[in-house]
Amino acid sequence: MIRAVVSAHVNASADFVRTLFEDPDNWAKLFPATIRGAHVVRRDHHRAVVEVSHIEGKVVNILQFISTARIDLTEFKRRYTATFTNEFIPDGEGMCYRITGIICLRWPYKLMSLFLKPIVVARMRRFIVEPLKGAAERNR
Repeated sequence: MIRAVVSAHVNASADFVRTLFEDPDNWAKLFPATIRGAHVVRRDHHRAVVEVSHIEGKVVNILQFISTARIDLTEFKRRYTATFTNEFIPDGEGMCYRITGIICLRWPYKLMSLFLKPIVVARMRRFIVEPLKGAAERNR
């Protein structure tokens, strides 16, 4: 298991950034390097099941709306299952976006967990935090 945390200050309101993130219809625009499309399969008050067309194929993501400041996303991929806790924390003129990932690798990748953490952190920053921050700051 790998635990990784990445955070960044975003010059936009926490509500605006959360709104961008919680709408899977926006994901292909927000995260174009990894997502080709996404649509909600089921939704209720506290959860949404999303089918995502990733570069590696279709996968299921589950969004859990924990609070106005937190959304958990569980992702089921071929090489791993991961839960990402996304926190939208008001901070002065903008907000702090913090994502904590708990990644459970499947065999044989599990053997390399110690070596993969720096790669996981770099990819979380490059493919999640930076695109969300950029979109929020451009469109606020």
